[in-house]
Amino acid sequence: MLYILHGEDEFRRSEDLAKLKAKLGEPIVASLNTTVLDGRTLTLSDLRQACDALPFMSERRLVIVEGYWSQFEPREGRRGKQRQSKVTTPDAAFVQELVDYLPHLPGTTRLVFLENRSLRKSNPVFRVLSSDESQVYVKEFKQPHGGDLERRIRERMKAKGGTIVPEAARELAHSVGSDLRQLDQELEKLLAYANFQRPVTVSDVHLLVQATQASNVFALVDAIGLRRREQAVRYLHELLDSGEHPLGLLVMIERQFRIMLQVKELQGEGLRVSQMQRTLGIRHQFVIEKSLRQARNFSMSRLESLYSHLADVEQAIKTGRIEALLALDLLVAELCA
Repeated sequence: MLYILHGEDEFRRSEDLAKLKAKLGEPIVASLNTTVLDGRTLTLSDLRQACDALPFMSERRLVIVEGYWSQFEPREGRRGKQRQSKVTTPDAAFVQELVDYLPHLPGTTRLVFLENRSLRKSNPVFRVLSSDESQVYVKEFKQPHGGDLERRIRERMKAKGGTIVPEAARELAHSVGSDLRQLDQELEKLLAYANFQRPVTVSDVHLLVQATQASNVFALVDAIGLRRREQAVRYLHELLDSGEHPLGLLVMIERQFRIMLQVKELQGEGLRVSQMQRTLGIRHQFVIEKSLRQARNFSMSRLESLYSHLADVEQAIKTGRIEALLALDLLVAELCA
């Protein structure tokens, strides 16, 4: 069976992947029967070796390929607009060998192509792989926004055994944004505060959530920008000790560097803060103003280099090449160098 799980919503993608892993058995058995491959360096021999291996103490094996088909999507500019540069195309010989191999994929193997962005219908994956729905399972995980995000918050709260008033769901969406992993952590905190006995209110959100994590990440990025390594490490571990998931924290750091890139570019075009807010869809003015101050600590080329490096670190963590906590410690040390 072949799975294609794609889209920006990393949290729900991870949940679906966890369900597949759970079918392998106990965590230790699942780990022994799971192989993760980096799509950027994928070879057919590596893929076949992983897929053809027999399960150990389980009925199934899981082979996950990270980021192979995403390479063939048009790259986006800093403001989310598609670049006009030439799109990379897959090696025709490799793709044909892959297509020829898939009918011989062992019935005990579940092959998952995991993509951290939504694939357009023009992506070659949809042309070369089987359209037989009994053999190929495709699911897109779109990042929720606006009313869809608020509805998702209410549904998630209900699934956890609590309730949240619509106004509080709206305020939570504005405060945290569409990072569902962080939202899930905030919902747990709010539910505990309400003791599962009453609906979560706007005042609860203001008290426990609003701008707190943003301020902590601002402090971390400030320390990085000023090359204050010890201070940056302290802020990093305070965030982790407060319950932040390492990947969720990395996403927050990436988001802040992306905003710095965007505001620095827009400032060069002569836009005012209010215009930047509208262009970037950022509700709070202080986020723009703080990001502008932070961006002064970096040249544009330095920001671009660091932002690219953050993406590489995220990929290394997700493919298991490095443990998440170690990766974050090394990352902060490198950013402060």
